Amino acid sequence: MSRCGRMPNRRQAIAGAGTALMSALLPGGAHAGRATDNALLPKLTDGRHWRIGYAETMPYGNYAGTLASIVKGLDALSWLNGAARMPYDAGQSDSEALWRWLSARDLGPRIRFVADGWYGGLDQASAEPILQRLESGGDIDLMIVMGTIAGRKLALDRHAVPTLVFSTTNAVAAGIVAAVEHSGRNHVWAHVDPERYHRQIRIFHETFGFRRLGIAYENSPAGRAIASIADIEAMAGQLGYELVARHVQAPVGPDDQERYYADLAAAWGDLSRQVDAMYITFGRWSLERFPPLVRIFQERGIPTFSQLGPEEVAQGALMSVARSDFDGIGQFGASVIARLANGERLADMRQIYFDTPTIAWNLAVANRMGYRPAMSALLAADNIYTSLGTMP
Repeated sequence: MSRCGRMPNRRQAIAGAGTALMSALLPGGAHAGRATDNALLPKLTDGRHWRIGYAETMPYGNYAGTLASIVKGLDALSWLNGAARMPYDAGQSDSEALWRWLSARDLGPRIRFVADGWYGGLDQASAEPILQRLESGGDIDLMIVMGTIAGRKLALDRHAVPTLVFSTTNAVAAGIVAAVEHSGRNHVWAHVDPERYHRQIRIFHETFGFRRLGIAYENSPAGRAIASIADIEAMAGQLGYELVARHVQAPVGPDDQERYYADLAAAWGDLSRQVDAMYITFGRWSLERFPPLVRIFQERGIPTFSQLGPEEVAQGALMSVARSDFDGIGQFGASVIARLANGERLADMRQIYFDTPTIAWNLAVANRMGYRPAMSALLAADNIYTSLGTMP
């Protein structure tokens, strides 16, 4: 019998990570609702239009989803119009096609999406051409940046162009901003959810009561920030589990990707023999390569939790906790842009926003492991998957 299958005495009490538990984990007062403040509406006396650029770490559904929702938020605040016609489908990772559509259309007099202002692949590409363009101060008034790596590369004092960074693991630990509440810099702002990974691990631990938690990450300042290692270590102290880590160097380019997959498979295989739960931090694998990598934990009955979210649960992780959609963060991001355009300083704007978390389970993975989630767990879930993903 698998390790998960030997836990019937805990299932009824903890396997739900249900509504009551979720409510208990949410810090009061930090959730920003839909803005109705007149300060967010365009000032009629200000005829300036804002030329916006965009950069991302890599193609990723969270990035495209956040961008599309920011655009919808700006539409709702009357900063542009026509967002409802955007060619965006939930789950898509291609932001470049969306950007081409935005930049090719007249969406009103106040916002322009610069046609050649989209930049991708900063996980491996140099940011120097972008920085030189921003230093010149010529044709971009605001940069929207997605991801920890892109944020680290562009949120610099070499330029003074307002730079808003979204979808980072921990913007403070990554050095993008100096503090949680406010950035402390007039041209840099980052979305911060300081309790996001604390909530994830607490729910995972409440569900399985693990004693040895496995993680694998690149042991560099950037790698530790991307994986939010400080949060994982803090929770180990609070909850009393042992952290078992393996280090895997991130690929340095396309030609190094297969080496990375081999090293990751070896690290995960080693961990699967030593831990009773696995917390899968953000990595450089494609979703297509994820199912065979995670299979070792399924076969050995090790529960897995995806830091990323439902995308990896659909491909073979057992569970995750993440946002249900991007509407909330889109409205929050749009409000920051509106306040900036209306004359407020980025250094003074709050950075904290969290969505009510949602739970995802993969029942096919649970069945393969010999684990049967309690009905309360399934009733509390927002996403339930019933296949092991695309297995080659």
